Amino acid sequence: MERSQYNYENILSWIFVIGSLFMGYIVYSNLDKGFIFNDEAFYLFYYKDHDSLPTIDSTNFYRIFKFLFTENIYHFRIITYALLNISTFFVYLFAGKYYKLKVNAFLIGFLGITVNFVSWGVCNIVMHQYISNTILINLALAFIFIYLIYNKSLSLIISGFCLGMLLFNGIPHTIVIIPIAGFLFFNFWKKDRKIIFYIIAGGIMGIIFYFTFIEDFSKFISQFEWIKYYKQFHIKQHPKRFFIFWILKVAGFIFLPSLLLIGYLYKFSKNKIQHTNHILIVLGVIFVISYLFHPSIYINYVLLALLIYRYFLEDICIEKKTMLIVLSLIPFGLSFGSGAYFEVRGTLYNLYYYLALSIIILSVYRVRIYAALVVLFIYQYLVFQNLLKEKGWKDFIFTEQTEKVKINGYDLYLDKGRTKDIEDLRPYLQNQPNVIYSSNHLIGYLYILNASPPIYYYFALKDYVRFIIKKVGKTPDDFIYIESNDYPFLSREIVPLQFVDHPEKYKVVKTGRFTLYLPSNYQKNKNTCVE
Repeated sequence: MERSQYNYENILSWIFVIGSLFMGYIVYSNLDKGFIFNDEAFYLFYYKDHDSLPTIDSTNFYRIFKFLFTENIYHFRIITYALLNISTFFVYLFAGKYYKLKVNAFLIGFLGITVNFVSWGVCNIVMHQYISNTILINLALAFIFIYLIYNKSLSLIISGFCLGMLLFNGIPHTIVIIPIAGFLFFNFWKKDRKIIFYIIAGGIMGIIFYFTFIEDFSKFISQFEWIKYYKQFHIKQHPKRFFIFWILKVAGFIFLPSLLLIGYLYKFSKNKIQHTNHILIVLGVIFVISYLFHPSIYINYVLLALLIYRYFLEDICIEKKTMLIVLSLIPFGLSFGSGAYFEVRGTLYNLYYYLALSIIILSVYRVRIYAALVVLFIYQYLVFQNLLKEKGWKDFIFTEQTEKVKINGYDLYLDKGRTKDIEDLRPYLQNQPNVIYSSNHLIGYLYILNASPPIYYYFALKDYVRFIIKKVGKTPDDFIYIESNDYPFLSREIVPLQFVDHPEKYKVVKTGRFTLYLPSNYQKNKNTCVE
């Protein structure tokens, strides 16, 4: 095809380059500000201490990406976004080349970076399970595309290696491998089995690499003894009804309506392309309205399902068709078991959604549909900087982060309220090893003050905390307890002076917004100076 044939599509796509650079400037210029006092501190603690923690969670991405960890939070955030953007750029780039889209593949790569910024915002979480899974899947897909384009067997081995590592990056999320495996077996088991064998060989190499250079196999096996203990507490944190509701909502709001629409068109429509396009116009209008006013990921995926059906009506090879199904299913695998419903966690994986959406639009429709998609992203560019002035995820506003604080010897800017909290707590918590906290929202103070609990937990499950305390050879009376006005201890969980054996020996101290319960053996750490 002549390059000049698609001048309009390419000109429009330069907006993604300009827009992603604009969003990138906003993000990277603010990565030294703010601190997510629950999730981010939780992950940082694990990177720092995972070798000594008595938990099965240590067999996770904390080990895989340990070599990237730095106590300079600002640098770690840069590393996170850089790896996420680079891996996404590659998967969009090679997908564009494989599908021979009407747009230069280099420009399509910047669409991927744009989607990352739209999905994650100015989210200051350091590399964690969801980002690391995304990076591994991006690399695995990119190398599959490289093989499909250039027929280089080494790329299959590298792809399999990434999928092998993924097995140790969060147990529930490994189901994301299923649609990828299904694609390979469906398309190549009869035609060219060596492709599957190369992927499997790469996966085995990834597993061997993990147990050779990352974690000792005996330690990995020994951690399974924790499952019989941990599962009784885990069901309180993520009860079975959560998974049931997760499946019912996804099935009821996405799969069922999609199957009904596609089934109706397949069985009763005499002009399938025309009728499908008519329904897509209606869904497209709903998609745009929801995109601008009240985003609904359920509507989005019904639209995508019907678009994939429309793509299947074209005379295109089956490999390209089935790969679109893989892209549409990956978000369900990556978000499963994450502790949040699909409408919350699924949006983090919009990069696969928009990759599939762009492939279909650029393959089937004229430039005006693609222009509408570009306009939606222009809207995102225009409103993106508002994130700095709005109350963000985990309770801070970027424009208020003006007070310099030293964390592990490195500068980070917080708001005045947080810095006052730190100084209120410093005389009592600096370098203290035994602290029980009322809410995960307080763990950031522990991280900054180099204080630590017996285990890092999201929910103060009383039985679980008691079990861990015993496991590390201590008693409840050996610990400091901290709560805040905003996050007091829950009466159904831990009430400090009822949780300990000798409440009469505890001293209650109120400082600022906090209440501390100090045990009889409490001693101030002499090294409480400000770094």
